[in-house]
Amino acid sequence: MTTPAEAIRHLWTHKTQDHPWLSDEELVVDRAEGVWVWTERGHKLMDAFAGLAVVNVGHGRREIAEAIAEQTVRLAYYPTTRQFSNRPAAELAAKLATLTPGDLDLSMFAVSGSEANERSMQIARHYWLARGKPDKHKIVSFHGGYHGATMGTYAICGIPRMAAAYAPLQPAGFVKCTAPHPFRDRGDGTDAQLVERRARELSEAIVHEGPDTVSAVILEPVLSSGGFIMPPIGWLSAVRAVCDELDVLMIADEVITGFGRTGRWFAVEHDGVVPDLMSVAKGITSGYVPLSASIARRRLAEAFPDDTTQENVHPNTYAAHPVACAAALANLQIMEKDHLVANAAAMGARLLGGLTDALRGVRVVGEVRGRGLLVCVDLVAPDGSGQPLDQEMVASLDRREWDRGAIIYARGSVLRLAPPLCITPEEIDTLVDLVAATVRELDRDLVK
Repeated sequence: MTTPAEAIRHLWTHKTQDHPWLSDEELVVDRAEGVWVWTERGHKLMDAFAGLAVVNVGHGRREIAEAIAEQTVRLAYYPTTRQFSNRPAAELAAKLATLTPGDLDLSMFAVSGSEANERSMQIARHYWLARGKPDKHKIVSFHGGYHGATMGTYAICGIPRMAAAYAPLQPAGFVKCTAPHPFRDRGDGTDAQLVERRARELSEAIVHEGPDTVSAVILEPVLSSGGFIMPPIGWLSAVRAVCDELDVLMIADEVITGFGRTGRWFAVEHDGVVPDLMSVAKGITSGYVPLSASIARRRLAEAFPDDTTQENVHPNTYAAHPVACAAALANLQIMEKDHLVANAAAMGARLLGGLTDALRGVRVVGEVRGRGLLVCVDLVAPDGSGQPLDQEMVASLDRREWDRGAIIYARGSVLRLAPPLCITPEEIDTLVDLVAATVRELDRDLVK
């Protein structure tokens, strides 16, 4: 029998096969419960990033496991690609219609967040075709945005290092704009003035392309992979106004922010905005089984022709998978029963306040910011220039924090935290102590 260290050499992750961490058997996660995980060697760690901002209800929830087992025995799989459906999928779609804002009440299911965003763009395209406006095909996205790892979502990716390899394969029809970043744009006026300027730039970009050629604007309420960039409240409302004025659809990518992560069921609710399409994944099942959805306003579907001989959005083999939908229903029941959305708001405020106090005066800390349980520390050079801290220095925080007993996500110039929404006040205080100690250690090392 091979050891975990030997077996992992055959697992092709997104890291290169000679990545130094891959040879460490300590990195094989064996089990998890609540906000804690244990490695094969028994090392206990706080999961301060909920996997990848996925496990909203926490690890080891038996209610979800039991729902999965029961549905697997009853009906493990049947396609919804033709005339068929299944009860968990129908019940989940109905449940989502009660949770989502406004008239977002039709769900098209897929497997991953990438696919959900692909679906949203495809629905937008077919909507305009059905409306007799075939020239409306362009998609506007934002620098710093990330929407998935398919060819289509790489085309709208605003992080060059992620998408550069695929640029030669991408067709025309994708436009990038800039979202407000209050920390990096500081000195450029008030938040309201910054929102107004970026909204004007968005409008000008669409007018330049020709509104009759633009299908949709897609954006993350919080630009997560771009560095937990949190545009001011009012930004989403401004984008909604631009889209309405220029007859363009608005797609909200809530793959990370959805299902309580920001202290509301969906992050667009902070602005009181209803997008035309909303992509969700991750927290819909808390990662117990992969599932995603593109949720549309009914008026979009009503524009589609009834003629079944016409091509619309193509089906997916695993769409509306009954086991995944059963897991989602159990997951949402836990979220409501345990009041996890309210807990995310309260614990997010505690985490943000605790880190702000604990890191005050630390030279490498440029800003601590957060929205619900998306909280980050934006790190800067210790020379007072305000420039982003060296990326290798920031990346070293992952291992430093691991050695202290927590799993975080440090990339670019930003240390990111997104623990499960079930985290307790005591666990928040522990996390504050762990992160503050690690950042202060880095600060001391850099100024020796």
